[in-house]
Amino acid sequence: MILGIETSCDDTSVALVDMTGAILFHQIHSQESLHGTYGGVVPEVASRAHVEVLPSLVRSAFLDTGLSPSHLQGIAVTRGPGLLGSLLTGISFAKGIGSAFRLPLIGVDHVQAHLRACVDSMESLQGKTIGLVISGGHTHLFRIENWPTMELVSQTVDDAAGEAFDKGAKLLGLPYPGGPSIQKEAEKNTLPLLPLTKKRIRTENPLDFSFSGLKTAFSLLVRKTELNERTRPLLAASLQHAIVEHVLDRIEQTVIQESPSHLLVGGGVSANALLRKKLQVFSEQQGMTLHLSPLSLARDNALMIARHGRELFLSGMYTPYPYTSFSPYTREASDVRVKKTVLQP
Repeated sequence: MILGIETSCDDTSVALVDMTGAILFHQIHSQESLHGTYGGVVPEVASRAHVEVLPSLVRSAFLDTGLSPSHLQGIAVTRGPGLLGSLLTGISFAKGIGSAFRLPLIGVDHVQAHLRACVDSMESLQGKTIGLVISGGHTHLFRIENWPTMELVSQTVDDAAGEAFDKGAKLLGLPYPGGPSIQKEAEKNTLPLLPLTKKRIRTENPLDFSFSGLKTAFSLLVRKTELNERTRPLLAASLQHAIVEHVLDRIEQTVIQESPSHLLVGGGVSANALLRKKLQVFSEQQGMTLHLSPLSLARDNALMIARHGRELFLSGMYTPYPYTSFSPYTREASDVRVKKTVLQP
């Protein structure tokens, strides 16, 4: 079996899957209550929480299943992108267990793994596939022809969609995380939406995303608006609509260019009800099969790490013991535009 460990940001998660991908154990420990008062994730607080929680989660995985580390064939661990301290916690723990049993480590790209949460089996994808990862820190589009490798088609050139939701929520005095708060507030709106952009957002690559302009326009709109029970839902609904429409614009252009049979959508922002509804309508119009991540797996989780890691392991993409060259990579240190998997056989 494969042990999966996820500690890229503020969720500590552990999973066990067998070599068919079946779930033996999966648990997520959220840190939302720790970071809510700050309005965002505090890296040092996140790292310390991982240190406290991870050992007990791994212990529970073996106690609940009646198995032991001697049954493992490998350990899949999030290698990046993410918060450096959080990544180091998970990788160090994985190295500790792996060294004791001389197990291979499977470094998993956190962004790509979100697409693995969209389907139970990758064998169900017949034909060309594109995948959208949309979360608090990432907005990426991939071309998938030979899983588990994939090619980056486009990404955000500045902020991620989730960051726009978080910023908007903070400006409106809504709690963190921003995505669910904005959605909940937007559902109260009964007024016509306010425009946030007067022209199409342009980027050097026409398929790239950009949310910084939307954030600025929304900030200016909030400053000149008196917040009350009528205007707060209106502003929340307007921001949500603008973010979703920008994502759909890029998806539409990509579909025209790629003509895919399948569309995978994962990541925390994929839980947004308006986005899910509009993607469903668009996919039906285009004759594509839409694979949305289940709501329970839209957030960061170790099941996607374990399953993706299993497939990388079977493809020979792992680091054997000793792990002299195994270290985390962050968004700043890695070039996500490289058109090949980050991992090496």
